[in-house]
Formats: sequence, structure tokens, C-alpha cells
Amino acid sequence: MSEHNYNLLGISRQIFKKKNFVIGVTLAAGILSFLFCLLQKNQYTSETIFIVKNPILIDRNYVFRNTSYEHKEFFAIADDVDHIKTIGKSDGLIWHLISKFDLGKVYGVTEPAKLFKKVKGNYKITVEDTKNVELKYKDPDPERAQQIAVAARAYIEEMFLNYFLSTNHDVTEALNKKAAAITDSINILNDSIAAIRARIGNYSQLLPVRGEVVGATSGSVSAEASAGLEQLKQITEIKDQYTRDIAAYRTLVGEYEVMASGKIKVFYVVQDAYVPNKASHPMTLIIVAASILGGLFFSCFLVLFQGFYKSVMNTKEA
Repeated sequence: MSEHNYNLLGISRQIFKKKNFVIGVTLAAGILSFLFCLLQKNQYTSETIFIVKNPILIDRNYVFRNTSYEHKEFFAIADDVDHIKTIGKSDGLIWHLISKFDLGKVYGVTEPAKLFKKVKGNYKITVEDTKNVELKYKDPDPERAQQIAVAARAYIEEMFLNYFLSTNHDVTEALNKKAAAITDSINILNDSIAAIRARIGNYSQLLPVRGEVVGATSGSVSAEASAGLEQLKQITEIKDQYTRDIAAYRTLVGEYEVMASGKIKVFYVVQDAYVPNKASHPMTLIIVAASILGGLFFSCFLVLFQGFYKSVMNTKEA
């Protein structure tokens, strides 16, 4: 059969003629990849898996206003999980890890861009179809890999929860300011009540009874005293309303503070980050096997290309 025939049999014969070259390149690729793996630092990957709870379960209205059975999804909806993914993929998280663990010094990288790229390359977060979140971190130190994975999860949870807690804080602050303003108004009303009592000489009643102030008073009443009692009635009604408002505000403040100060967790941890005892990188067997296959295909390609080139040149010369 002519060398110009490039059917399957011709290709096999041509590769067989150069078998020493093919075997040599293949073995060289395998040996070099093995040596490369030996020179690499072992990398250890720690992984944590968690599910996001439905934030509505920690809402004040759900906790304090839930008077009847309401079916609520225990786990977060897709939008909440997307928020978690956004926080988990943010640059702020990477810089937080760099700062918290002084990773520039640990990895010996001073240039911020390179350091950021290295840390981000070691970090991975994925959201599965079942809404569970998998977070991994790879590091030469297995204990540090576990610590960073835990810190990354804690950062995401804190950032997600802070949205609700900061809102509670803002509402609480507004309610306290309003209650303080009403308290000042009540103090002014108290001064007015004291002045009216002193003017009409009425100290027999702690407060006039609403709707019965004048009618229930025995004996003759002067016009000034009657007008004073009417004023007391109006002012004390306003004061009572203010007092009820303050009580309602204080109740609300208490509810918001309960949600803000409690150790609330919005992540249900399925698998906590662990200290890995087996290196995840380099994957020597996979790398060597892939290199051997790559060397085999590459050497076969060179042999066939060389044979094809020779056949073309021989054809031109003929």
C-alpha cells in the first residue's frame, strides 16, 4: 500500500513505523506531568453547604401578629437565594477575607490585583437547583481553608441579615424620637393642667371624668371654675391620647429590638466547613493520565502531519 493512502490501515502503518517516537513523546509527557505534580504544593479544599431560611419567619409581624395558622415556606424563595449569590460573588467578600486573614502576607503577594485574583481563584460558591448553597475554599493549610470557608459563610449571612436588622434599627430610632417628642408634649400639658388647677383652685379631682366634669360637680360653680374644668377636660383628653400613643410606640420598639438583638440565624447549615485531611490538588493521577493521552494524540498528529507533508512534497517533485 502506498504511503499516500490515508485510510485507517495506512494511518496505523505510518504510526507504527514511528512507534518509538510516539512512545517516547507519550512517556515524556507522563513523566513531565508527574514531576510537575511533585513540585506543586498540596492544596486542601474545605466545603460548607447551607440552605437559606425564609426571611419572613423573622419578621416582626409574623412573630408578634400571627394570630392564626398561616402556611409559610420555611426556606427562602428564589429571589432571596439570588441575593445570597450576589453577596457571595461580590468583591467585598474577597477583600474581607484578604483583610481578615492577612492573605497578602500568607501568600507572599503584595500587588493587590494579583492577590485579589489568587484569592478569588481559591474561592468558589455555587447555588444548586435545590436552592442549597455550596461554598468552597482551597488553601495550602487545611486549617486555614476551613477557617476561611467559615468566615466567608458568616460574612454572607451577616450582610444578608443586616438588611433586615438595619431596617429594624431605623424604625426603632424613629419610634424613640417620636416617643421623646410626645413626652415633651405631655410635660407641657402637665404644666398647663397645674396652672389651670391653681387658677380655679380645683385639687379635689386627680383628673376630671370625661363627659361628666361639670354635671357631677355639686353646689354652685363659678363661670371661671366651669371654664377651667372644661379646659382640663380637653387637655387631659389630649394627654391621655398621647399616653396611649407612647405605650403603642414602646410596644413596637420592644418588638423591633427583640428581632434586632436576638441571635438570629438565616442559614441552615447542612454541612459545616471541616479541616480536610486529603489534598484536593494536585490531582496527580488525573493530570498524569490526561498528559499521557495528550502526548499520545500530539505525537500521532506530528507523525501523520510529517507523512502528509512528505507525500505532498514528493508529489510536487514528481
